[in-house]
Amino acid sequence: MASLSGEQRKEILAKLENDVANNVITIGELVKQVRTQLYGMTQTQYAKFIKVSDKTLRDIEKGNTDPRVSVLNKILAPGGFQLSVRALRREI
Repeated sequence: MASLSGEQRKEILAKLENDVANNVITIGELVKQVRTQLYGMTQTQYAKFIKVSDKTLRDIEKGNTDPRVSVLNKILAPGGFQLSVRALRREI
């Protein structure tokens, strides 16, 4: 596991939150950053840690699958993230 101070962890999380909110990174890239920057784990280690298959984690990080929100929440929970779905009002 990565050895980070509380301040370093907060900085990483703030940057990731900002990047996701501004569509700078994909959800797969977010998963990879949580795994590598916050936990310093390989895909195999992190998959075991969060109890998903290596293949599932690998496919999500590469953007090769369209996982359920519940699966993404399970994978992102150790980083303190939770995804939700909301409707956007559109002008027609």
